[in-house]
Amino acid sequence: MGQELQVEAHTKWPLASRKFAKAFRYQYVISEKDIHIPGFRRFDRLDFVVQTGEKLPTCEIFDESGAFLGYMIGIAVSRVGLIDSANNTIPIEATDQDFWDKFETWLVDIAGRYGFILSCKKETRFYCDPVGMIGAVYNKSDGILSSSTLFAIVDPLRPNPKYNFDIVRNTGGKFSLFHTADERVRRLNPNFYLRLSNFSETRHWPKAEIFQVEPENYLATYDEISRISRFNIDQIASNFPVSFPVTGGQDSRLLLSFAKDLKHDITYFTHINNYANRRDAAIGSELCKKIQTPHHTYDKHESEIKKWEIREFQEAWNTSFGTEFPLPQEYTNGTILKIPEAHVIMRAHQTDILRAVYVFKSKQYWSKPAWQIKKLLIVPFNMFNNNIVETFKQDFVNWQENLPEPAKNKAADFMFLEIYSSSTMGASFPALWRNFYISPYNSRRLISLSLSFPEEERRASKPVFDIIERNCPELSEIPFDFELSAELSNVGDVAHYDAVAGDRIQNTKSRLNRLAALNNDG
Repeated sequence: MGQELQVEAHTKWPLASRKFAKAFRYQYVISEKDIHIPGFRRFDRLDFVVQTGEKLPTCEIFDESGAFLGYMIGIAVSRVGLIDSANNTIPIEATDQDFWDKFETWLVDIAGRYGFILSCKKETRFYCDPVGMIGAVYNKSDGILSSSTLFAIVDPLRPNPKYNFDIVRNTGGKFSLFHTADERVRRLNPNFYLRLSNFSETRHWPKAEIFQVEPENYLATYDEISRISRFNIDQIASNFPVSFPVTGGQDSRLLLSFAKDLKHDITYFTHINNYANRRDAAIGSELCKKIQTPHHTYDKHESEIKKWEIREFQEAWNTSFGTEFPLPQEYTNGTILKIPEAHVIMRAHQTDILRAVYVFKSKQYWSKPAWQIKKLLIVPFNMFNNNIVETFKQDFVNWQENLPEPAKNKAADFMFLEIYSSSTMGASFPALWRNFYISPYNSRRLISLSLSFPEEERRASKPVFDIIERNCPELSEIPFDFELSAELSNVGDVAHYDAVAGDRIQNTKSRLNRLAALNNDG
């Protein structure tokens, strides 16, 4: 008998064996070979063995006639509701000649953090959410697809020679441009599918989308964004216990404006790790008062965590992340312990497309590798140099040349979506084992709608201000963090609110009136 095959995460696990399954309960492995993974559930109706952690939602997927297609992992919402064992039919026939094209069209509307492994037309493919939030890396030589690096290898890590691991360990430098800590393991571009017969990638989105909306259609687009987002939040909160972080910024407030009328028992909270978070908590409390819901603060000064717990957290995190990497503050100071274990934590990621967070300069700069690579934070800005550019230039050029024409018109945004987000959320979310992090805004439909507004308007946050004012003007009344001065005493001062936010509110109302007039004229 040969030795039982096991992934490196299992071989390298430094803590008690009983803690392994808990630390990796939101991870998965899809493999050609049979690999023993303690505590994982096994699904083997396909030619590939699918194994998922004990808390990672997993359900079978069928076509319209009831034929088995494969599995969905994670949390996903379709147009008709949460995808689970009671709602697991794709409205397509497996016998359709253009099954895969129809599936990819259907996938545009799917929101959440998820992966589909499906077999049809003698082909097995893997598709994931639009930024790879579920985590998706693969090792072609060993025939393994998984959520993180050490689950994709069955022998010791071979350090990626492009990276300085001391910089990663000490500064949080990013494994970017689809690289991972291991030189054999590649991160899947989230808008490509992986063909499991030969572990090759093929882009499936965007296709012929035109990311443009005329001003007379702005209001209808705002309303479509709001309707879809509210439905997604409702479906997730109807089926899972949810905690929702609220800050003084724009993204969580936008999500709050979508959720304001939902009657679910959502726990709204703010972590306090520093003074900026203390301001976030004060503003967050004001926002929650406006929608008449409780707000909780989880303060590091009121949290207790033992040194041995921090050490265990760090060791589990390193194994789950794939290499030594700074542990999130909430874990080092214990505030994460305030959030009930296994709660779904709803984040506002991808709403920041509405403010074009990665479009710092005009289009003439978008094809310049040095400027773009610097923004990927492979190393901190003060350590960036020409050696970094030369090391990663071809990787960047290869990615950009593969962009379809519609995406080239939004190249800076797509760099943020496909490269930066997949290397940050795609690497960290699977490694956060206490809770399942998800964005209800993470769908290709919502991304497309968000990209439709001109860069200059998004950079000025006009769509964000408009949508919040249109959905929940009470939330618009509270100044954003960038409008308030640093003093906490100004939070709650209505006269100060009028002074710092009055012009923004009036400009937003005037703009909405002009858009309504355009709509009526049309």
